[in-house]
Formats: sequence, C-alpha cells, structure tokens
Amino acid sequence: MRKKYDVVVVGAGPIGSYTAYQLADKGFDVCLLDEKENIGEDVICAGVIGKDAFKRYDLPSKSILSRIDSATFISPSGQRLEYEPQDVFAYVLSRNILDKGILKLAKKIGADVILKQKVKDIKENSGYYTIVCNKKKYHAKTVVLATGINYELHSKIGMSKPPKFLYGSQIEIPISFSQSNIQIHIGHKFVPGSFGWVIPAGDNSSRIGVIVNRKGRIWLERMLEQRLNFSVKKLNKDELKLKPIAYGPIKKSVKGNILAIGEAAGQVKTTTGGAIFYGLLCSEIAVDKLSKTIKNGCSLNDYELAWRSALASELDIGKRLRKIALTLDDEKIEKLFTFVKKNRFWVQLLVPRIDFDYHSNLIFFCLKSFGSLMKIPKRW
Repeated sequence: MRKKYDVVVVGAGPIGSYTAYQLADKGFDVCLLDEKENIGEDVICAGVIGKDAFKRYDLPSKSILSRIDSATFISPSGQRLEYEPQDVFAYVLSRNILDKGILKLAKKIGADVILKQKVKDIKENSGYYTIVCNKKKYHAKTVVLATGINYELHSKIGMSKPPKFLYGSQIEIPISFSQSNIQIHIGHKFVPGSFGWVIPAGDNSSRIGVIVNRKGRIWLERMLEQRLNFSVKKLNKDELKLKPIAYGPIKKSVKGNILAIGEAAGQVKTTTGGAIFYGLLCSEIAVDKLSKTIKNGCSLNDYELAWRSALASELDIGKRLRKIALTLDDEKIEKLFTFVKKNRFWVQLLVPRIDFDYHSNLIFFCLKSFGSLMKIPKRW
C-alpha cells in the first residue's frame, strides 16, 4: 500500500525544517521535501536574529558569526545616534549552517527528508492529498507550504500571493567595519523611505544591503559609493544579490488541510523585512493546530486566526511607518537627529521601548512624540 504521511512539509528552509522537526518530535509521521540538493546555499538574507528568539527556539549555536551589542543610526549628512545596551542583543547567523543544522535536527528526530524533489502540484483525493513531484508522488493527511518567496503552488491550489513586495539587495565583502556593531544608514538618495545596513559577518567580512520599494541593484550601488566610499567598479556585479520580500500577508493562509507558513504566508516584518522570527513563531502555532487536526479532525482555520492575532498590530504599524517614511525628506530626518542629540532625555524614554522583535510600542511612541516636529499628519 502507498504510505500516507500525517504531514508533508514542502520547503526545507529554516521554517519548514523547524516545523517538520516539531511535528516529528510529537510522534507524527512527517515527510520534508525540497527541490534543492544543498540546503542553505546561495541564500540572500541579512541573517540577524534577536538573542531572545535565538535562545527561545534553541537554534544551532554553530551558526553564529557575530554577536551584536550596539547599533549606530546614521543620518543623510552623517549625524550618528548610538544604541548601546551594554550587552549582546542579537546574533548574525550563517544561513548555510543554520539551515543545515535545523534540517539535521528534523532528520535525526525521525522526519523523512527527501531532497531534489520539486513539487509540481497538490491534489485532494478523498480525505488526503497527493503531492506530485518530478520523480514521485507522496500522500498525506495535511500539507505545509514553507516555500519562501516561491508562490507557484499557491496559485495551483487557490491561495494568493502577498499584496506587495519590497526589494532587498545585499553583498558580502571582505571588509570589517566592526565586529559587534550594526550600522543603519538613512538617506533618500540611496534608500528612499527606508534604510540600508552594514552588518559584521565574521572573518573580517561585512554584509551591506538595502531594502527599498523599487526593484533594482542601483540603490545598493549608490549606498556603497555615496555612504561607504566603496567603488562598485571593484565588484563583480553578479555578487550584488536582489530578492523580493513579501510586504503584507496573503489573504488566506489555509486551504482545506493545507497551510502556508513563513514567507510563503507573508509572515514577514513590515518594518525590516526580517522573516526568521515571525516564521518560527508561526511554526509553533501551526504545529499546535496541525496536531489537533490530525488527532481530532479539527479545522485548520484556527491557525489563521491565531497567527494573525499575534502579528496584526506589528504588521499594520510597519506599513504605516513606511508610508510616513516616504513623505519625509532628508531635511526632516536631519531635524529629528539634531533634536534627539540635543535633548538626550529622549533617549532615556526611547530605549526601554526597544524590542528587537516587536516594534509597535517604539513606533507608536515615536510617532506621537515627534509627529509635530516631523509635520506628520495626525491621522497617520
């Protein structure tokens, strides 16, 4: 007889593998499929995760490249605001080591890991699903889509794509600006309405990137030349990687007993474009709901309600902030930097509201406090 899994997870990135790991650990019969042969390679990702989240999910410590204990925000003219909590608050990870490490955990706990299997279609057949691959068919009671920014299967089963996309562009170069400090660069000439970053990636190298509303590597090239005085002519243009980033969740992340998770569901920070923490958080929720569905036949619609309730305010405030940021010219940004530097008591009010993973508290406070200074409309 054909083997019928409790769950087939499509996509062996960190979120898919972590979901498979949790389900297998609960005793379910799990199959993890991915079209790649080498998981974790050629991934475009800043790779920064909060210290608390890293510990909460017990991620592989070998994946840590740098420990971040400070951040510097740099205005269009070069004014600097320092955030120095005097302790490590985030880690920079090797996605290669992270992805392979979580995949290894899933395999060790009992999940069937099958690589080089591209899923072409998912068909429903009398209470279970047939997952059609290029070489074989698999059968399962439930299916998890952890396909990242690949939405081919979504359209085939009736799920939608995210409503919009941001675009991240990044390059890793053999130059060290710092071993433990992240730089956040702001300026309309190279990151209109957004920001760029310089992140230490261990071994005297740095990840330099931008996230913007418009597609193109030109913004990263401008940041390299205008802010870091680095000649783009020295680079192999193919090394400047570009990736679309889901901006907002898909309309519905459940279709029967199929659910989408992580970037596949648009569970991405609308402020920074970070996807690892939200994906892991929603993976926990998904595993809880899948367990009830498999054991008791409960509807997966509870998954939809639970994860949206957990992230709704964060996703919404990030969108509002980006709309406002597009209206702020460099002069207004300079004005804000100057004001905070001259009135240092504001720093004491801001710092307690900083949370690496949840940004709404800080953003609400800033918009209310500096709205009139920045001439932000009251109905933001």
